[in-house]
Amino acid sequence: MYKHMFILLFCIFALLPAKAMADEPDRKDIVYIPNYEPGTTDIYHYVVTLLNLALAQTETEFGPVQIIANPKATSQQQQLLNLRSGHTDIMWSVTNLEREQNNNVVRIPLTGGMFGYRVLLVRDNDERFGSVISLEQLKQYNAVQGSDWPDTDILKHHGFSVTPSVYSRSFQLLSKGEVDYFPRAVHEVFEELHTHRTLAISTERYVALQYNNPMFFFVSEHRPELAKRLETGLSQLLENGDLQRLLTSQHFFIRARNLLKGRTIYPMTNPLLTKETQQALERYPSPLTSAL
Repeated sequence: MYKHMFILLFCIFALLPAKAMADEPDRKDIVYIPNYEPGTTDIYHYVVTLLNLALAQTETEFGPVQIIANPKATSQQQQLLNLRSGHTDIMWSVTNLEREQNNNVVRIPLTGGMFGYRVLLVRDNDERFGSVISLEQLKQYNAVQGSDWPDTDILKHHGFSVTPSVYSRSFQLLSKGEVDYFPRAVHEVFEELHTHRTLAISTERYVALQYNNPMFFFVSEHRPELAKRLETGLSQLLENGDLQRLLTSQHFFIRARNLLKGRTIYPMTNPLLTKETQQALERYPSPLTSAL
């Protein structure tokens, strides 16, 4: 059902190459979003589908819009800069205080807590990860994380040794033995391992880290009406159950749930969450957590 819905929505809201903002006759009818980065195709298509549903849900009240993807994929940091400058209207990412202070945030979790469940990519045949490893042992090894990711600060807060890097280089650092493991969100590893299938890396089988790490929509401060519209649309999708049904029907959600079953899960706090976000998470429990 949702596969067909996705195809239909993509036909209606085609992701066309972005034009110069000055060329657009009426900016309120246009919504610019980021393009996808390699390794994020599944989650990108899901979030774009959800965005389309939220905008369609509110079309009677707010009017029709056209979604246009920026022409090139950019890093998360550049996406945030584009959001602040108004070159992008909406982006999505895990949250922290700075991101919430600098943008309009819609505090409705998009991915049911999946970004907070982290499994470990390790080198093939690394015997240190051949059985359940304790949290204290894990902290003695060296992890790699994106230099601009909130996860880096979360792990450092809990005493982990972390080497900051750029996303694309992190897999090479692991493969070459310059770091020991690469924590990844549980739904990301399948596409990433396929993309980097020439490297001798795989998913560690016994443990997972867990902390609250919600993904939200962030809207440019230049478009406050768009943030209001998204909150209205997502709230309606939650109330009628469409958001939960869309998420839990995704291939990546089902594979992530299955990958977590039977693992030792180490819960940790996230010191980067604002009080408002903590309250939002209490209102929107994770369907992934309840499925384990």
